[in-house]
Amino acid sequence: MLTCGVTMSSEEKEKRRKLAHAVTGGVFLIGLAILFYFDLFWPWILALVGILVILEALLH
Repeated sequence: MLTCGVTMSSEEKEKRRKLAHAVTGGVFLIGLAILFYFDLFWPWILALVGILVILEALLH
């Protein structure tokens, strides 16, 4: 991501990485709950995984 010429410290990068994983984990759990609630587990779990991969890439 662009930081306007300012370099991020390793501590800031680590915080950003942890936040990205936390957001992705939350989306996964919410998505999984929705799939079980509506009894749409298969094949929609594949769509959920795809969304998580895209979200993780965008957040990094």
